[in-house]
Amino acid sequence: MLRACHTLTWVRRDIEAAPGASVGPMRRIANHRFVALARVTIALTLAGAACSQTDDRPAVWTYVSAGLFQPSCATASCHSRGRAVAGLDFSDPDRGYESLTGLKIWIPDPDGTIGGDCKTVGATVYCERDRPLVLAFNPEQSRVVNMLRARAAPRMPPDRPLPEADIQLIETWILDGARATPGGVPAGAQNQDAGGPDGAGVADGAGGNADGGNSDGGSTDGGDGR
Repeated sequence: MLRACHTLTWVRRDIEAAPGASVGPMRRIANHRFVALARVTIALTLAGAACSQTDDRPAVWTYVSAGLFQPSCATASCHSRGRAVAGLDFSDPDRGYESLTGLKIWIPDPDGTIGGDCKTVGATVYCERDRPLVLAFNPEQSRVVNMLRARAAPRMPPDRPLPEADIQLIETWILDGARATPGGVPAGAQNQDAGGPDGAGVADGAGGNADGGNSDGGSTDGGDGR
């Protein structure tokens, strides 16, 4: 953001110093080049003013859910309560938080080493395991961020990408532990206390399909939440 603001300043200085930019005869004002430069100067001035603004929105789940996920993701055709594509429901804060932190997938377990809740489909054994979309304190390894940025994952939302400021607000929330409530326990802490997986290497998403690609049978993961 700072680099962009500095660039705007440099360009504005170049325009102001350009030949013909000073006030002169009226016929010079009619010159198309000067008019274009004047318009650009006004645009850059307005953009420079925007650069000085700071994002004072709270990086807490109640706001992130109501202000970002619900209007952008809980659409009738995607992650609404009635549709819930890939098992993700962002229609309200409770369902949205469960979708981000309590997602489970079925992965093949031919040797029976995973254990837990398993079932046989055809000749293959599948077992259920936790696969959260956020990794507390680590936005870089959180699948939801990788999808929002289309980083080794399909971009979400696919039709209207979130503005950079909104993605940064989500990252700030994750850096603070991706808590359901301010001062609450970090995301995934309950699973760790219960002896569940710690999430390392599960919610990374940086390598695309780090959990085994499409080997989860396309049940709850559903192709990265589409």
